Amino acid sequence: MIRLDAPLFSLRDTLECGQAFRWRAGQHGGYYGFIGGTAVKVSQAGDALTVEMTNDQLSPEIIRHYFALDLDLRRILESVDVDGQIHEAIVRFPGLRILRQDSWECLASFILSSFNNIKRIQGMIERLCQAYGTPVAFNGFRGCNFPTAETIANAPERRLRQLGLGFRAPYLRQTARLIADGKVPLDVLKRTEYRVTKASLLHCAGVGEKVADCVALFGFEKYEAFPVDVWMERAMRYYFRRQKMTPKRIRDFANAHYGQYAGYAQQYLYHYVRNARRLSSEEPARNPQAISGEAR
Repeated sequence: MIRLDAPLFSLRDTLECGQAFRWRAGQHGGYYGFIGGTAVKVSQAGDALTVEMTNDQLSPEIIRHYFALDLDLRRILESVDVDGQIHEAIVRFPGLRILRQDSWECLASFILSSFNNIKRIQGMIERLCQAYGTPVAFNGFRGCNFPTAETIANAPERRLRQLGLGFRAPYLRQTARLIADGKVPLDVLKRTEYRVTKASLLHCAGVGEKVADCVALFGFEKYEAFPVDVWMERAMRYYFRRQKMTPKRIRDFANAHYGQYAGYAQQYLYHYVRNARRLSSEEPARNPQAISGEAR
């Protein structure tokens, strides 16, 4: 068991904001999931995290790195807190952090996310792991490690389709082959600038602009990436009023408006807009126009 100080951190918002798909809330509190290949249970009490695990392979430094506890989140949020809507999102979810996910798992997961909802994405990933991952039992939790790119590259497409992946099956398999063959060097892409990383991801099967930006942000620490989907289009009405919006215009605006941490602003806005109805029922919004999407 490892205990860590975690100031300005919300485990719940970080794990339930749509950036990762394999964390599950436990019946008696905490969340079960995987950090690397290790199954863990993570719980939070105040500013302290408790991490239980199947073995002692995870060090405090690895856990701190995964949850991005080493970043100066206060400084990041101050840099993007430039208007009423993002300010309201920050006030509502002040401890949301962007995870440092495994690049391959993140890429594969977001390929499966295309034209899908979170519940179905979770189901696809779970079936994929059960079919090709290594089973793990821990503290009442049963799960499987995420299969390697090499494993998926050699999986029959027909079998992948049987797991419910549908039209995404050949995309996942083709991309896994690129990675297994070294044609998309994930470790190298972590060290390249955002535009180079995104361009390489766009060469992968099943990866368009939105998926590439999601993977760049969540799997490669490219914090200027600004994924645009229907939820972000709703959030952007606050800025564009009745002007025409396109994903490119939104991305260009966000990069100029929020700067190098536009991706953090995106995730706060995304989580905020998705939870607007629940928030409005719990208490009056500090900035009601932000929730409705109306311009100031």
